[in-house]
Amino acid sequence: MHTTMDDIARECGLSKKTVSRVFADSQSVKQSTRDKVLEAAKRLRYEVNFLARNFNTNRSGFIGIAAPMDALLGGAYFAEVMKGFRRTIPEDSEYIFALFDTNSNSFNNGEKLAKLYRQRRVDGLLAVAMHTHDRFVESLGQIGVPIVVVGEKPANPDACSTICNDEKGIALVCSHLHALGHRRIAFVEGPPEYSSTSRRKQAFVRFARKHALDNPPWYLHQVENWARAGRSAAMSLLKQHPRPTAILTSSDSVAFGVIDGAHALGLRVPEDVSVAGFDNETMAAGYFPPLTTVHQPVCEIAEISARKLLEALDNGTLPAGATTLDPHLVVRESTGKPNPPGRKTSLAR
Repeated sequence: MHTTMDDIARECGLSKKTVSRVFADSQSVKQSTRDKVLEAAKRLRYEVNFLARNFNTNRSGFIGIAAPMDALLGGAYFAEVMKGFRRTIPEDSEYIFALFDTNSNSFNNGEKLAKLYRQRRVDGLLAVAMHTHDRFVESLGQIGVPIVVVGEKPANPDACSTICNDEKGIALVCSHLHALGHRRIAFVEGPPEYSSTSRRKQAFVRFARKHALDNPPWYLHQVENWARAGRSAAMSLLKQHPRPTAILTSSDSVAFGVIDGAHALGLRVPEDVSVAGFDNETMAAGYFPPLTTVHQPVCEIAEISARKLLEALDNGTLPAGATTLDPHLVVRESTGKPNPPGRKTSLAR
């Protein structure tokens, strides 16, 4: 037999209306009364009807996760993001996640977005891997939707966001390669639709200029964030003259492809070419060879983003402020000192 709100009211000697106010988080109830009701509810194993509660508080109980599903769903990055979200918003909370594809027409149409919010389909939105050309954050902000951008820097500086210090990450791995003796370092950047791509490329270019690296223009190579794109980039870069002694990529998935491409050409990693990535995906430690990479605190970024959103919802405000988390370098076996001048490899220089 299920415990009802009437049972709680009788147990506490209160009216059902007062008990209802407690479960609706009404500020009109004294703390002593609130504690009394919640203790009785726990003792009688009362389960709050969140659907009814959300109706009374004009909330849907849904937190929207907006992301480009064709690029992210099922990937390691998205898995880490969801882990962070669930740390803050566990499965037994009052909120349920709802997925939205930012590549769909609804997220490119201001009227449809406004209608979505008016229908109370979501209480707030977590925007993951937002593209530089996306305008839905601006559109939703104009109608007062609580939204936090996760992992990318929005065009609107007033939008709430949580990102990684990409510039510092690139500086760390470049300094590592430079200290090993590398002066011919190629950089394989990611797709231009992500703001992190631009930040990482600019940081690499600044380092190359500051340290006068021997880098011809073709050492900068742009690809999609897929392993096969990294393999193709490696097949091109490692046939150039002079050949780079190290290749840095803007993501681990591309770095995996670069390693495969080097092996396909008969080159050893790191003896003939060092390879480094960015992200520190789960596969990085077990790859052959294990990948040197920049650890991006994806899970923590997601966790902080979700916490910002929940705090705003609880306070009846809009999320605000930009938070930047520092990465750190993880050195593994895919990087080493460059071959001494004149030493032959299986591929002619």
